[in-house]
Amino acid sequence: MKHRSFAFVAMLAAGLPAQALAADCTTLNGSSPIIYGAGGSAQTNLVGKAAVVLQGSTSPVFVVYQDSAGACAGINALAGVGPTSITGSASYWDSAGVKGSCTLALTGNAVQFAVMGNSPLLCPLITDPSLVADITDVTGPISSVNVFVPNASTQQSISSEAFYLIYGLGAAAGIAPWTSTDPAYFIHRNENSFVQLYLATASTLPVTKFYGVDAGTNANSVAYAAALANPEQGIAFASGDVADANRATVRTLAWQQAGQDVAYWPDSSATAFDKANVRSGQYYLWGANHFYGLQGVAEGSFADANVAAYVGYLSGASQPVGTTKTITETAVANKNVPTCAMHAQRSGDLGPVFAYEATEPCDCYFDFKATGATTCDVCDDSTPCATGTCRLGYCEAR
Repeated sequence: MKHRSFAFVAMLAAGLPAQALAADCTTLNGSSPIIYGAGGSAQTNLVGKAAVVLQGSTSPVFVVYQDSAGACAGINALAGVGPTSITGSASYWDSAGVKGSCTLALTGNAVQFAVMGNSPLLCPLITDPSLVADITDVTGPISSVNVFVPNASTQQSISSEAFYLIYGLGAAAGIAPWTSTDPAYFIHRNENSFVQLYLATASTLPVTKFYGVDAGTNANSVAYAAALANPEQGIAFASGDVADANRATVRTLAWQQAGQDVAYWPDSSATAFDKANVRSGQYYLWGANHFYGLQGVAEGSFADANVAAYVGYLSGASQPVGTTKTITETAVANKNVPTCAMHAQRSGDLGPVFAYEATEPCDCYFDFKATGATTCDVCDDSTPCATGTCRLGYCEAR
């Protein structure tokens, strides 16, 4: 036993870790190219699921992604207003979709693509549209922002006005039950976080003035809330896909935006998964995910063909050669809403909502995959639809 302890101490003295070093990011891909990205933790799972599809194409491309610096880090890098490279460690995904950590180059790896839930001009360092004039911005699946409480809490809803006071003043706001004098009960993010930027916009609370503790990532926001000793007094927020994946420990509050008569859950009820109120536009806190890369010669193109293949898939503009899993399927599996299941769209970040009907709707597929039930008939090549159009195995109305 003494020898074992001495060996451990010697290892620490030598500056060596007690467990295996993370893989070198550059050794993960064989001879295939790697693209490096940065952005929000709200989109990490979607980034990973799309990365696995791209790996399986006839021209594989591997994706390495860092989400530790907040959503705006990626667009800041592409615009040259922040560090243009990522250093330290980042995430990658194997062919089975298992997420791992790898070590980046000591000198850093240049950011080639960026992902976040908001447009560039919400980011504090993007002070003028000219800063992103040479960056192509495309959108894809819809995400919501969810304010939530631990499951043991009795709270059901919150208004934008109450949110402003609770996160602006903490216990001093006097809004029960959020009256703890411990900042750890007010869990938030930072000014580079998509979810905090959206909630700042919705509530008018300055993005740098949130009271409480910065959890660092969406996943940590869930973990911090779930660990609170007094769940009735805790509150936090994250992207909808992260909140939904953790319903065993946290519960989303219905949100009442200023000017609305009632509060709405993202879904038709607190326990549903149908995203009915996001899809109709009644739930206020939602928007399309944004994917960015440096612009090519033509407006709207990408300078890097590998980035174009990846971002093209995420936006639904293209399908990697040799693959069959569509972005619709990937988005639904990640608890996002594909555009084809939406009946509302909006202009800009939390801008005006207008009616929308997809040219190739996927309501039936979404309903079945998200909730386990649909009233639509199933169909395939040998069982055509009596009415409507067969899409993804279900008879859509049109």
